[in-house]
Amino acid sequence: MSETNSNSDAVQPTATAEQLVSSDDEVSMIGSPLPLNWIVGGVVLLVILFIAKKTGWLDRVRVFFLQTREELLKCAWPGRDELRGSTWMVLVAVAMLGLFTFLADWLLGGLLIQDVLLNKIGGGGTR
Repeated sequence: MSETNSNSDAVQPTATAEQLVSSDDEVSMIGSPLPLNWIVGGVVLLVILFIAKKTGWLDRVRVFFLQTREELLKCAWPGRDELRGSTWMVLVAVAMLGLFTFLADWLLGGLLIQDVLLNKIGGGGTR
């Protein structure tokens, strides 16, 4: 065994500073603080907003939000006690519906179909 474990062989630089600066992504970012695709995206967004303003879409959206706010101000919002009572009523109704569904499935599926129809009418599984 003439091989030695030397750490100096394992450490090799993977890229130099010149290689990092010369890559395409880094060159495009040298002149501006923002990446080029952000600038292009911003210009596209501004063009879309300009076209939407000229065709009246922005005014329609603004009117929609104003009317929505106006309608929400007309609503009667529940107080804390009313909300608590309504919440308990919903929880009890969901529990009762879940219990009814469980019992109906258990009675109809388990007892009626398997015991009565399959075992007694069908011959008990023997042929």
